[in-house]
Amino acid sequence: LKMAKEMLEQDWHAQRDAVMTDYSTKVGFATAQAESLGFQNTTPPAAPTFKPFPTEEEIIKKAKVLNEFINTK
Repeated sequence: LKMAKEMLEQDWHAQRDAVMTDYSTKVGFATAQAESLGFQNTTPPAAPTFKPFPTEEEIIKKAKVLNEFINTK
């Protein structure tokens, strides 16, 4: 269970980091564009949304898959 939990959490954090990096780039671009327009009619990019954090059921499902993999080797 611990390994499955860590794997799912790592995937979630990696996806979150990618979304935040993309959002940061968009904010930087929007800020630069706003500055060049004298800050008139500027709208910031929409805040990002993240996929839900892994649930207990998803962790158990992943643990079963890992266990089956180990048992077949």
